Amino acid sequence: MIHRKMKQGFGQAISRFLVALTCIGLPLAALAEDIVLGITKGDVHVLPAGRAHPIAAAKGQALRTGDRVYTGKNGWTTMLVPDGSRVVLTANSEFMVRSHDAKRRSGTFALIVGMLRAIISPSPSAPPDYRFNTLTAVAGVRGTDFSMINRGQANVFFGNSGTVAVQGLNTPARQLTAATVVQTTRGLLPTQPISVEPNSSLAEAQALLNTATDEAPESWVETGKLPEIVARWNIAYSRYLADAGRHEEALHVLQVALDLTDASEIQADARLERGSVFSREPARAEAALKEYAALLEMPYTGPQRETALYMAGMGYFQLKQSEMARALMTQYLSEYPQGRYKERVDTLLRSLDKPLY
Repeated sequence: MIHRKMKQGFGQAISRFLVALTCIGLPLAALAEDIVLGITKGDVHVLPAGRAHPIAAAKGQALRTGDRVYTGKNGWTTMLVPDGSRVVLTANSEFMVRSHDAKRRSGTFALIVGMLRAIISPSPSAPPDYRFNTLTAVAGVRGTDFSMINRGQANVFFGNSGTVAVQGLNTPARQLTAATVVQTTRGLLPTQPISVEPNSSLAEAQALLNTATDEAPESWVETGKLPEIVARWNIAYSRYLADAGRHEEALHVLQVALDLTDASEIQADARLERGSVFSREPARAEAALKEYAALLEMPYTGPQRETALYMAGMGYFQLKQSEMARALMTQYLSEYPQGRYKERVDTLLRSLDKPLY
């Protein structure tokens, strides 16, 4: 009798629990099979597959193949996977469920733009097989915790724990592990894993992103600066790579910087550094001149412009293209009559004016 009453009491408790789930908007079928939205704050919308217009997101809403999630400038949401994993989407992001199989613990997701953190539950008996795609990169994920930023073609992956296999488009994979960062853009082979040193700007960026995915911040201003923080770090790191003779890696991280942000100062710095890297190899002098030309075409008047103008003139001088060299050196004196390269420019112009016989 006592045993029967205990079973009845347990059954009633389960029934009440299921009713409560239904009341908060979580369909019973979704409990076992579907990804559902957890806590949602700010401007968050879902565009169900096949629908023309997005709808306001709600806690407990199921996400199925083809559904997209959008977050506005203050939006933040958690997506709960049936196996206990979760994906956190920050402000100004777009995410898509391309496929999901709860029984096989597999799925393909796309971060179309923005920032997210994926905390994937490990399981020795049935390891998950999830893939997070962007337009130019793929992250193969099993049991791990990682964060990622996507802006245009640029991708930055931070490892918190476990291992993530990061690829470009049809490239070999690089292994992202805890306290490292892997970057790529334009479908290229990702960078070698870079250690996130304590107290570095990379460590600051990783901590800021993880904090913003632990809970929605009161202000998104600092989080919005993350792409610029990484881009500036890349510019500094490229100098180390170039000095070590790792020119292709230097050019790659500088291209990531260019693709991460439209900030004029960062664009100018990255162009100037790419020109400097190219100019280290005589065979790539033309490539260096293209970088300087791109900087000079910008509506930007910072100090990088003066250096680019001088370096472009020097480049043409070294290539023995006298007319272009003279034009650029003359332009330099016109724009910077007391510039820091004035004496060198004067000397070069005098040498160009000397007769050839």
